[in-house]
Amino acid sequence: MKPLEAHVNPLTTLTEETRLALANLADAATDLTVPSLRLGVTGLARAGKTVFLTALVHNLVHGGRLPLFSAAAGQRMTGASLQPQPDDAVPRFDYEAHVRALVGERIWPESTRQVSELRLTIDYESSSYFYRKLGPGRLHLDLVDYPGEWLLDLPLLDKDYASFSAEALQRARAGSRAKIAAPFFETLARTDPDAPESEPAARQLSEDFKTYLAACRADAHALSMLPPGRFLMPGDLDGSPALTFAPLDIPEGAHAARSGTLRAMMERRYEAYKSHVVRPFFRDHFARLDRQIVLVDVLHALNAGPHAVADLEVALSEVLGAFRPGKRSWLSSIVSRRIDRILFAATKADHLHRTDHDRLEAILRRLVA
Repeated sequence: MKPLEAHVNPLTTLTEETRLALANLADAATDLTVPSLRLGVTGLARAGKTVFLTALVHNLVHGGRLPLFSAAAGQRMTGASLQPQPDDAVPRFDYEAHVRALVGERIWPESTRQVSELRLTIDYESSSYFYRKLGPGRLHLDLVDYPGEWLLDLPLLDKDYASFSAEALQRARAGSRAKIAAPFFETLARTDPDAPESEPAARQLSEDFKTYLAACRADAHALSMLPPGRFLMPGDLDGSPALTFAPLDIPEGAHAARSGTLRAMMERRYEAYKSHVVRPFFRDHFARLDRQIVLVDVLHALNAGPHAVADLEVALSEVLGAFRPGKRSWLSSIVSRRIDRILFAATKADHLHRTDHDRLEAILRRLVA
């Protein structure tokens, strides 16, 4: 797959890469005493990210059974403890509250709606005889939790508004989506892109489009390919112009949007969404990851039917296209940080008998093939 930055404006790419290099240099400076590893954990809605992270941290800190983690199984890991996270502007993953919810209150913790981090410091004995003679080792593991829907936004950086509209409408007209999107298309049919810009018209079209996306994500359909991701979890941007746009039916080869028209308004807001929502996430969080875990609720898609499985496959393809893979080294971590390992994991495997786990793994392997 072509890297994400291959088709964006060269000047923009150069500026972004320079900023990333400076951020990576700052990270490397703090790693001189104790090295750190930034591990991203994500997955689409209800994939189990919060429970997975809480259980992982709990087992590492309290010495739980982790037979497939060689450092723990071989008793080379001597301890793990929570530390203050280095990014003061990023919310902390509330591990303690999630443990109370699961153990004390017996309820599922709230799902991921924003980026959060947690630093775990691991003490260990190296598997190398040479390094073992130098003394015990320490590693800062920075766990970065973020919604998988935001990953589906990254390809938008490579698309203009006309391309986004054409793809979004093509998806909405296909298969089972057509019936779900009927109210949105009724509003769209009454909309003239060349009409004067109108806030009520933009808001109505945007609300109908968001309603369609939310219905696609519901359990009855369990569809996964639903960009823009912030439309379903707006957070503090709810109601902002950057989240008040929708695709328009623009004929192929149409003239450029005239100033003051609804289409120009939608294009401007789409570009604002990329500039103020998507690009900061890419620059400040995603592009700084070293490794990545993607949790996938395969069973949810299987229960909804073939259309949901096919949609999940498309979504995973988009997810893979967003990553910046490459071999990790000291120099590359400064110049251009890359993800050297990506793990796709099928969640909720406890719903199946253990003898069927290999089949679940085979289905996931086929989806990401």
